[in-house]
This record gives sequence, C-alpha cells and structure tokens, in this order.
Amino acid sequence: MKYRYSAASGHTNINGRYIKRPVVEVELSRGGHQRKFLALVDSGADHIMMPAAIAEVFQIDLNTCPRRTVLGVSMQPIEGFVSNLTLHINHQKDPFDAPVLFIDTDVPILLGREGFFDLYRIKFEQDHDIFQIVPTRLK
Repeated sequence: MKYRYSAASGHTNINGRYIKRPVVEVELSRGGHQRKFLALVDSGADHIMMPAAIAEVFQIDLNTCPRRTVLGVSMQPIEGFVSNLTLHINHQKDPFDAPVLFIDTDVPILLGREGFFDLYRIKFEQDHDIFQIVPTRLK
C-alpha cells in the first residue's frame, strides 16, 4: 500500500518549506481497549517506541514490565519498559502483536525496526512524496 508523506505542522526545512514525514494511522489495542494514533515510520529507531502515557491508556502497569535501556538521538541512555500491544496499520489487512518500548518522554509513536520492519517491506520515495508498506509474511 502506498501512503503520502504528511506535512509536519509548524516545522520547516532550511529553505522554509514544510517538512514532510512518513506518518501513518495505527490502531492500538489490548484487553478490549482500542485507540487510534498517528505514528512515524522510522528506519532509524531500533524498536517500536511510545510515550509511557500510552501504556497508562491501556492500563499497563510499567512496574511489572521488563526494563530496557536504549540510546536516544542525544546518545544519552533512556530507560524504558517493554510490553506487547496489538497494532493495526491503516489500510493493511492484518493486525499484529509486537513488543513496544514505553519511555517516559514526549516522543511521537515510532514504528521502528524490531517488531515492524521485520514484518513489512518499507520503501521510502521521498522524491515522489510517497512511501510504501507491504507485508512480508504470509498468513
């Protein structure tokens, strides 16, 4: 499925044009609860990462989750908590379960390599203002 890049409100590049990003709508679910969010497809992220506030929405007790430390863009260690969620990418046929690293910071939802890129082939065509997400697994 092909998706269009989305303009990031209030963010411009060096030339003053709006920055466009590969953003998709994703429905998160767990235990009968569902919520839709926008997520950034991020080939530079090692994991699927979300702010800890989303764990609260799904009543995930972070005190019972395994801890994991990652390095952010600042190269400073960030401690997170791992739990599974079910994700359904807009316009994709099947939802999937994946480990999510919840971090206590205000970051966008990042669809990173572990848990996402290993299930989908991602093709970025920024010069054409599109990106493509194609399932790699057979059901």
